[in-house]
Amino acid sequence: AGCGGDAQVPPTAPPWLMVTGQPGSGKTTLVRRVAEALAQRGVALRGFFTEEVLGAGGSRVGFDVVTVPDGRRGVLSRKAGLPAHCPRTGAYAVDVAAFEALALPALSPPPPSAAARRSVVVIDEVGRMELHSAAFQAAVTRLLASPAEAVVFGALTAPIYGHRVPFCDAIAAHGRVSVDRITQKTRDAVREALQRRLLREVGLREEGYA
Repeated sequence: AGCGGDAQVPPTAPPWLMVTGQPGSGKTTLVRRVAEALAQRGVALRGFFTEEVLGAGGSRVGFDVVTVPDGRRGVLSRKAGLPAHCPRTGAYAVDVAAFEALALPALSPPPPSAAARRSVVVIDEVGRMELHSAAFQAAVTRLLASPAEAVVFGALTAPIYGHRVPFCDAIAAHGRVSVDRITQKTRDAVREALQRRLLREVGLREEGYA
């Protein structure tokens, strides 16, 4: 699956700053913390996170999609309880319609706030579950080719046991995209560097840094 040619995008187009890493590396936590820091500085954000859902015994039963900035929540996947026709990723059935209802409108870049010259679109994540949605793939492709003055920040799923995701590979190879691989040991340093970079990209400066 392609993601549009680099020639479609002006060289001055804002970057996509993405992280990747194995499950448990802290991608969502990193993206959420940086997004919260940007919001505190008055940056306009729109997008979504995926958040794990725990059952009564504390074990994971699925994932929800949660919109930015308004916190609307809907089902992304569940281990049980969804119709048999839902596509599956591993042990999870994916509710594509519920995901699309929240995630697709959230991919429209908001206008910049008075505090910053650019806004930010948050995508957590471009992953195996989300990519069951052809409409999501198309929306991400359009956003990548768009000259809109918005920085995109989020996460890409990583290969697992050598199994790659071609759509994510195509995003990572695009000229406006940079990808930082994180681990539990490196995520804090990467988070700090990305936060500084994002503040610069939207026209702000992180307090305490020159």
